[in-house]
Amino acid sequence: ITNTSVVSAQHPQETILLTISLLTLGTATGCRQREALVALLTPSLLPLHPTTSVKDEAVDPWCDPKNPAILNFQDVSARGLQDQYTGSFKERGARYTLLMLSEEQQKKGVIAASAGNHALALCYHGQDLGIPVTVVMPLVAPIMKVQACRQYGANIIVKGNDIGECREFALRMAKEQSLLYINGYDHPHILAGQGTMGLEIVEQALYPHVKVIGVESERCASFSAAMKAGRPVYVKAESTLADGLAVPMVGVNAFATARNLVDKVVTVKEEWIAISILRLVETEKAVVEGAGATALAAILAGELQELKGKRVVIPLCGGNIDTTVLGRCLERGLAADGRLVKFTVTVSDRPGGIAELTRLLANLGVSIKDMVHERAWIRSDIFSVEVKVMAETRDFDHWLELKSALEARYQQLRFATPNSIH
Repeated sequence: ITNTSVVSAQHPQETILLTISLLTLGTATGCRQREALVALLTPSLLPLHPTTSVKDEAVDPWCDPKNPAILNFQDVSARGLQDQYTGSFKERGARYTLLMLSEEQQKKGVIAASAGNHALALCYHGQDLGIPVTVVMPLVAPIMKVQACRQYGANIIVKGNDIGECREFALRMAKEQSLLYINGYDHPHILAGQGTMGLEIVEQALYPHVKVIGVESERCASFSAAMKAGRPVYVKAESTLADGLAVPMVGVNAFATARNLVDKVVTVKEEWIAISILRLVETEKAVVEGAGATALAAILAGELQELKGKRVVIPLCGGNIDTTVLGRCLERGLAADGRLVKFTVTVSDRPGGIAELTRLLANLGVSIKDMVHERAWIRSDIFSVEVKVMAETRDFDHWLELKSALEARYQQLRFATPNSIH
């Protein structure tokens, strides 16, 4: 389901399944409206002040492992707009959290550690509300997101290899400069604001047998690890297309809230995330970042066969992706799909040798994207040339037809072998 449309359940007897990306319920991107979400939280059900039991300067007082805040359905009540200006559902929690600050803290400002979407939301709404915002972003943060945050007038510090290192640095700065640290995936008010997406879905499909399935990249499966261990545990956050999900340790509040509500958690390979981004661009004309496309990737990969014939809600909860990264994702998706192929073949260097190769490709309907000749570094006879070709095929079957034709004609042939989905 693209944008924020959710199909209402017309048949109560059917099971409705909500597939979410990791812990948070999001909204789709699209319209660029300036107005922000107004979230109303039942004050008696959530702590409006941090716990006092945590004194260690390296620990966020709002996220106390010894006293996690568990949000219930009654804790979240919202009236908000469907789309967010910064292209991500994170605005819901950011706006609400900033509005909940005391006047004194609003003047002092806030600080956060984020790879992008939480940072964008805080920076935009901090500027709108006149609240100083500092964000520590990891070295791997997308350039587009870093630049956008700076354009909103925030103090951006690029430091640390992952969110964990950024968090440690941000917490020290918070203590030194009397800033409030806002955890983008575990602060109670953040969780309440993000959860308003769930309310919008529930308003249209409120049934007790709804299933919730979490999806995350296999390169940073922190929630899966937490479910197995029964508590948040640290996992190494490797480079992933789903950078918005690359959290090395699940938040204590988020885990305490979600662990009994999530029915199943699956992980997906990077190739399927790339395919998901590609499918959304081609079929839905929607640009969705890796983290937002991860839930769809699980379905495309066949990880959720039990969903066939069921109603499924897939929040496409972010569209902030670098144009260069988008290009790489599309190419990787085409390669994994068997539609972008690369091979090296040795042909005769006499007149007509390369022409014969191009005619073979043309007769098969294969489009040549790039071709490079190599004569000096080959071991065959002096009258041969090595040709490296990148070509585009219609589909995987067309790729098999090309492979068969080349193998029948040429003896020295090798194909690049990306991680294919077939």
